[in-house]
Amino acid sequence: MERLIPWWILALVASLSMEAFALTPDGEVLMELKEAFNDSKRMLSSWKRTDPNPCGWTGVSCSFPDLRVRSINLPYMQLSGVISPSIGKLHKLQRLALHQNSLHGSIPSEIKNCTGLKALYLRANYLQGGIPPEIGELTHLTILDLSSNLLRGTIPPTIGRLTNLRFLNLSTNFFSGEIPNVGVLATFRSTSFVGNLELCGLPIQKDCRGTLGFPAVLPHPGSITSEGVSPIATNRTSHFINGLIIGSMSTMAVALVAVLVFLWICMLSRKRNFGGKYVKMDKQLAQDASAKLVTYHGNLPYTSSEIIKTIELLDEDDVVGSGGFGTVYKMVMDDNNMFAVKRIDRGREGRDWNFEKELEILGSIRHINLVNLRGYCRLPSAKLLIYDFLALGSLDKYLHEGGQEDQPLNWNARMKIALGSARGLAYLHHDCSPAIVHRDIKSSNILLDPSLEPHVSDFGLAKLLVDEDAHVTTVVAGTFGYLAPEYLQNGRATEKSDVYSFGVLLLELVTGKRPTDPSFLRKGLNIVGWLNTLTGEHRLDEIVDERCSNVEVEAVEALLDIAAMCTDSNPDRRPSMNRVLKMLEEEILSPCLSESYYDPHLDI
Repeated sequence: MERLIPWWILALVASLSMEAFALTPDGEVLMELKEAFNDSKRMLSSWKRTDPNPCGWTGVSCSFPDLRVRSINLPYMQLSGVISPSIGKLHKLQRLALHQNSLHGSIPSEIKNCTGLKALYLRANYLQGGIPPEIGELTHLTILDLSSNLLRGTIPPTIGRLTNLRFLNLSTNFFSGEIPNVGVLATFRSTSFVGNLELCGLPIQKDCRGTLGFPAVLPHPGSITSEGVSPIATNRTSHFINGLIIGSMSTMAVALVAVLVFLWICMLSRKRNFGGKYVKMDKQLAQDASAKLVTYHGNLPYTSSEIIKTIELLDEDDVVGSGGFGTVYKMVMDDNNMFAVKRIDRGREGRDWNFEKELEILGSIRHINLVNLRGYCRLPSAKLLIYDFLALGSLDKYLHEGGQEDQPLNWNARMKIALGSARGLAYLHHDCSPAIVHRDIKSSNILLDPSLEPHVSDFGLAKLLVDEDAHVTTVVAGTFGYLAPEYLQNGRATEKSDVYSFGVLLLELVTGKRPTDPSFLRKGLNIVGWLNTLTGEHRLDEIVDERCSNVEVEAVEALLDIAAMCTDSNPDRRPSMNRVLKMLEEEILSPCLSESYYDPHLDI
């Protein structure tokens, strides 16, 4: 006769089995996050309740042996939806990377409970509302990137408490008011705040003023009673305000007269010096009805006639460079604002019926690491493109022609340039629709602003200004030394040929040598072959530019590894620019910004 197993033993076994396959508490939180996301592309299909180990889920890494979630890395996943407040339950979370998605809603204040958080990447989403002041409680935070969102309001001064913060990017949002000049906030330059038109303060060198240009007058606290403002206080305040207004108006009137006198003198002087040119220019404009100006973004505060008049005064003294597509001039407006004007060589205008339509697309593109196309001007003698003027010029001149006296290109500056250039190129490849292949990535097309922030220029021009039927793409669109092997063979430009050119740019930054350095050519090599020779012989000390000192061998090897992947002879084995950007962020930002008490192997 079979012996029956007591019911309580069966219940205990069942209970133990369920516990063995139950999600961890952090796994439950991840499922709550997934429910708040809209994962229409099923990028998080591995996040399942039936899998009790969340440490193997896409984008999730854990610490051992406690299996607590340490990192959530989900950039470029096409996620929409919101960030669940449940994120605050992940107390051991150190890295949260949700950049380049389509998330909306607000940044949950509950994130303050992630007390070990070191890196927060939320850029390039559609996040709204303000920055939660509670972020100032994340004392270990080292990287904070909230750029390219729809965030607004003031910047909370609590961010100044983040003494470990080494990278801050709040650019391209709708923040307003004064940037708090407190704590660590006072250490960041204008590049952390650009693209917020209503911001003011010391970091961006923009004065904060009231609507009338002087402070508002408030009644003295002692004048206020339980019934409101006392009659005496009201009378005194009224007299005070009237006096202040009369005094201000008198001051403004005197200032206005002085300004008018100054302008009158300037006009007389200008007429004496440039009268001939102005008369000639006015006559030409009056006779020529074909002159046309188109501006993009609506942010050129000048009339068409003002811009065209200034353009027609440009001559050889204003030339700042020339390239495959034409000559570049520096245009200085009457208010001393400067712009770059690229004159398109005759024969390179492309088909007229498509030219302006394509330019409109290029003019709609905005990114912190792309040169801003402001407008297009058509004159009888030329077609001209108007860009923002970048004061330091090209990376090529700055790196190779002795432009480093004031701001030397040390290793960190070069890595900043590499990272910003990668962001700009990745934006063209992956965030523009249709994708834009640059075709001519090189150091002379990377322009630098006064903070050494890089801006990729001439994007889209190769396709726009080259007649595809003429079969001259490889001659015009591209520069020897930067061109991928397959591009040289068949003349077909792809994203992967841009990646190759970017890999060459990385090598140029590391070595300080042009890709066509005579020392390579004498040996029948290019910079890629030269690097392969030296690395094969373990001669790293001969690779790094001697102007860079105290560079860690591991950092050099990491950059050379990325460059080697980019310059692989097989385009199918090269990474995408999104992948290149991710590798650079991991190798450049995290190690450089870690502190001695951080785990040096931690991927923040």
